[in-house]
Amino acid sequence: MNVETKISAVRAPQQGRSRASFERMLIAAEELMSERGTDDFTLNEVGKRGKVSIGSIYCRFDSKDDLVHAVQTRVLERVNAEQLAMVESARTEASDLVILVDRLVEGTAESLRRFADVTRPFMIRASTDTVVAAQGKARYAEIADAVCAALLEHSAEIAQPDAERAVHSAYRILYSSIARYLGFGSTMGSAWDGDWQILKEDLARMIAAFLTTSPRIA
Repeated sequence: MNVETKISAVRAPQQGRSRASFERMLIAAEELMSERGTDDFTLNEVGKRGKVSIGSIYCRFDSKDDLVHAVQTRVLERVNAEQLAMVESARTEASDLVILVDRLVEGTAESLRRFADVTRPFMIRASTDTVVAAQGKARYAEIADAVCAALLEHSAEIAQPDAERAVHSAYRILYSSIARYLGFGSTMGSAWDGDWQILKEDLARMIAAFLTTSPRIA
């Protein structure tokens, strides 16, 4: 079963009262994951916090896995909407490549940090859940493409011989560095405990230098 089929299997309600109950289920599950940093919760806990019955939950979801997948969709829609808006703002306001890089690094880092508590559980779960992994990969690609397209609008300022390769490498470095700091894909114990502002500043400088410097010919 592909991701689209799996997600669409959720029985979303049509009536107002049922929609409100459905929303409380999603909010309750999201809050529990955010607080605990994992998907270690029970449907009974969701029902208690969301003030809905277990029967109501099973009317909408066949399993806890289906609920987790629906919550991930909800979260990633918010994350991507914010990041796409950030990219568009940076693209229209930056007058040159260096300024654009600085805006994109700052915006990406702060957006990922704001959503870290609720996205971290999905990063951990992705290693064993193909639906979560596929959703995350698709959403990552959407943002990566937007960031790279914005950078390539300044291709005349990019000194690397393959501008497209360079901007994609730059985004991978940016994302992986921020993800490491925030403890994505692992426990918080493995997150970097360095200075957040220094990390952002140095990433912006390194990426700008990489893009605007011609490689040395041996």
